[in-house]
Amino acid sequence: MRKILFVDDEIRILDGFRRMVRSKRDEWDCSFAASADEAWTLIQEIRPDAIVSDLNMPGKSGIDLLGMVRGQEAFRFLPFLMLTGNNDLQQRVACLEAGASDFLNKPCDFVELYTRLTNAMALKSFQDQVREQNEILEIKVRERTLELERSRREVILRLAIAAEMRDSNTGAHILRVGLISRLLAEEMGYDSDFQENIFLASTMHDVGKIGISDTILMKPGALTPEERSEMQRHCELGAQLLRSKLTDIFKYFEEETNELNYNSLLELSAKIALTHHERWDGTGYPNGLAGDQIPIEGCIVSVADVYDALRSSRPYKSALSPEVAMAMMQKDSGANFSVQVIQALVRRHAEVEAIIERHRAMDDEELPLAA
Repeated sequence: MRKILFVDDEIRILDGFRRMVRSKRDEWDCSFAASADEAWTLIQEIRPDAIVSDLNMPGKSGIDLLGMVRGQEAFRFLPFLMLTGNNDLQQRVACLEAGASDFLNKPCDFVELYTRLTNAMALKSFQDQVREQNEILEIKVRERTLELERSRREVILRLAIAAEMRDSNTGAHILRVGLISRLLAEEMGYDSDFQENIFLASTMHDVGKIGISDTILMKPGALTPEERSEMQRHCELGAQLLRSKLTDIFKYFEEETNELNYNSLLELSAKIALTHHERWDGTGYPNGLAGDQIPIEGCIVSVADVYDALRSSRPYKSALSPEVAMAMMQKDSGANFSVQVIQALVRRHAEVEAIIERHRAMDDEELPLAA
């Protein structure tokens, strides 16, 4: 049964409405109010399906009541028919601008009242269905976006793991580097988007190792100058791979959703792959960049990568203690590493160590796609 609220300061008009709607008692549950304030109290109590209100009333007018109704999210689309005894165009325009659904002229004919109210409520019902369908579609879009985000993460992490597994590092190393990089970015004041992007992009910092010969990657002893030069090519190879070879793969994701800019992520990954072995004093490779010439993302990942390497055991070395590793990093501050990033590492050292301990023994197959 539909709930209808009639509002008019003239008791004879309300009595007229009472007589009119008697024949519709099986369809309508009607309430009556003699002022806007009384109507507002009833609106909040009974939550009507439609309102018919006089325009000109002492105290608060019909437009005042309409403004109160439209000011509540729950009543934004509630059918509100304005009752008026004149045809003043400016008043009607003002009512429409305030959100009136329709008009009724005094004296009101019951057939017109019934038709206009029925149509207004039918339109409201249709609008509710459209909004409900839109909400369902929005949920489906969010679910699809999350599905694509997971696919993106999986492609990135699997590719990064493939590169790491070609030398003595473990897949857990790339996860730790990503988590430490994100933590350092947070400490340095970068926003959540930057933090998430550097977490994902940093996992591909050594992806160029895919293009390096196993005889060099797996060599147990010291590398010759020629071999070291070849090894250092992994930075440029990684950047080339990320900037060209993977672009078509990720176009699919961008076509599926406008919310995820995959090409910008690949460009960030390429920037990190190219610069994470540059050193603050210009002695790094491949381009000998120095100071602020090195992108901050490369500086952050460089610190995360080296610190985790110092704290990790390899067939050819034991893991250093947290104290010794930190002392080495601080000693190289301003030479190999950005002072700003090292300071962030010092401030968040306990949390960095917690990340390393939590993921130290993780198998490659156990790498989470969200962290």
